[in-house]
Amino acid sequence: MIYSKSMRDALQEVADYQEEPEQLDESLMGLLRTAAITINVRNTLQSGKKVQSSATELRRVGDKLKRDETTQDAQKTIAEGFVALSKTFESLEEMLRRNAYISASGGLFSDRTYNLLRKMEKKRR
Repeated sequence: MIYSKSMRDALQEVADYQEEPEQLDESLMGLLRTAAITINVRNTLQSGKKVQSSATELRRVGDKLKRDETTQDAQKTIAEGFVALSKTFESLEEMLRRNAYISASGGLFSDRTYNLLRKMEKKRR
């Protein structure tokens, strides 16, 4: 798998890098933060597909409800609609939660990264 090869390369580079432990720690934290963001974005996209699927199902239920002639058939169709609506809300909740994780991951350790960049800039001068 592509990810396992790149992860192996990254770990090998970490093992070979012994100069500045503080900078290495920041790099590892950046790698972890990037991995967390990537995983949450992937899962958010999957949740979006679930929402889209549930919306299509709700549309189907609405069309079926228009055709129902008896009260019993209509009640069964309405029950199906509530189940589909429930799935939609669950998927939306998951998307919102994942977006919160992504936002939080992006802000983690930004102050430490800024300080490290300032320190590196001072060393260059």
